[in-house]
Amino acid sequence: MSIQTTWSNWAGTQGCSPEAVVKAVSVEHVSEIVADATKRGISVRPVGSGHSFAPLVPTDGIVLDISALSGIVHIDQTANRACVQAGTKISEIGEPLWDAGLSLKNQGAIDLQTIAGAVSTSTHGSGLQLTAMSGAVVGADLITASGEQERIGPDDPRLPALRASAGMLGILVSIDLQLEPAFKLRESLTFKPFAEVLDGWDEANRNHRHFSFVRGPMYDMSAILPPLPDSMEDPTLVRIYDAVPAEAEDDYTPASRLNRPYRIYPDHYPTPWEEVEYFVPYDKAHDAFAATLPVMDRFPDEFPMEARTVARDGSWLSPMYGRDSVAIGFCRTKGGENLPFSTPSTTYFPSSMRGRIGVSSSTSSPPISSGSATRGGTISSKSGGSSIPPAHS
Repeated sequence: MSIQTTWSNWAGTQGCSPEAVVKAVSVEHVSEIVADATKRGISVRPVGSGHSFAPLVPTDGIVLDISALSGIVHIDQTANRACVQAGTKISEIGEPLWDAGLSLKNQGAIDLQTIAGAVSTSTHGSGLQLTAMSGAVVGADLITASGEQERIGPDDPRLPALRASAGMLGILVSIDLQLEPAFKLRESLTFKPFAEVLDGWDEANRNHRHFSFVRGPMYDMSAILPPLPDSMEDPTLVRIYDAVPAEAEDDYTPASRLNRPYRIYPDHYPTPWEEVEYFVPYDKAHDAFAATLPVMDRFPDEFPMEARTVARDGSWLSPMYGRDSVAIGFCRTKGGENLPFSTPSTTYFPSSMRGRIGVSSSTSSPPISSGSATRGGTISSKSGGSSIPPAHS
């Protein structure tokens, strides 16, 4: 076992002093660790790159580092599928898939997460016709609380539970992903008045593969932006990306790049932050924007508000389950006055923000005790007395 006895996530917003931090070197090693933990009645928390804001990992048991379980196991070019080891970072997937003539359907703005963490926590990009990354999962191998390896295939009735499962079914060791034939993305970054963005909201979302906007002082760190208009009222960055053939010639023109998706998607934020993200029904987007703006004005911050659409899916614990959704995200300066953004039940938000809302937050409630079950909290599997919980973050 590793001599490391402390763990913290990438931003330093979650941490713990476990019995040990163990770096698994093989699937068999994972099985041994879990079986031993079950025998001793202690918890095991899998962790990848530690890029989750939620309190999914902290434990006084074993923190199980799966990052060494990395790489693509095999690629099926006929079925457009790939089997990927759970600890593989998203940044490590794009190039080998491209060489095989394939691409991920979608991904988020950060590519440092492990694939297991991304699908387990409903990591998403943008696009009204595109699901969260968990929607691409068509099978997986996992280690259950007994230490046994189990296979969930594409026709398994448990598959909707596995997608976005937050680790409840066991520790993922490999994942089968449904892919697309390779394509490139054409970027369009422009500034528009916020009122104009809202007026064209629905049309833009339905006419483009990816549409999102960023309103606030820090707009985007993934690309060189167009000049900020001096006289524009409430300037808002509009980000549009559309698919073009893979054979299209690369273009490095600022604000209108054309390149492979895995070179276009990622943002690069050097400074840790806190974050809260609301998932609201697509048809309630304008109400949600109207509700959040006064709170932004009351609690200003250098980080902006970002709005992205995500297609409905069938993952049982997904915030987008059964409904097209809008993800409204707030990155906030670490240690700032962030509680109003992570507690929508407070008086800062009107009743329109207190209904059926999924919330992902780094600043809200403390970790939920082992044995409870809730979206985004700590989930325990009681087989043999061991807690095999949540998500590879």
